[in-house]
Amino acid sequence: MSLAIAAQLGMKILDSDAGPETQEVIEIAIAAFAVLLFALTLSAFRKTRLRRLLVVSVAFALFAVEVGILQLDDFVFTIGYATDQIVVAVMEFIILLLFFLAVIIKD
Repeated sequence: MSLAIAAQLGMKILDSDAGPETQEVIEIAIAAFAVLLFALTLSAFRKTRLRRLLVVSVAFALFAVEVGILQLDDFVFTIGYATDQIVVAVMEFIILLLFFLAVIIKD
């Protein structure tokens, strides 16, 4: 770990007593809602065995993971802007693809 990265991480840790920003609170709420929707659709899949619900459930889980990656990148990792944007863009594409598949799957 380079000295600059360690200094940035140290500044974020020292600044943590300032409290969460509004954007951070909203992103955490979005992730929690995505986890709730994941659990609900997974429960519905177990009851009905509709494959499209399983696909939607995976999409909600990936959405929660995406928000988690963004939060971890902001606070813990210093992956880099380009890497962060590429990972998020790929995950968003996969999520949209899963929702599309859920619409066209015939059970």
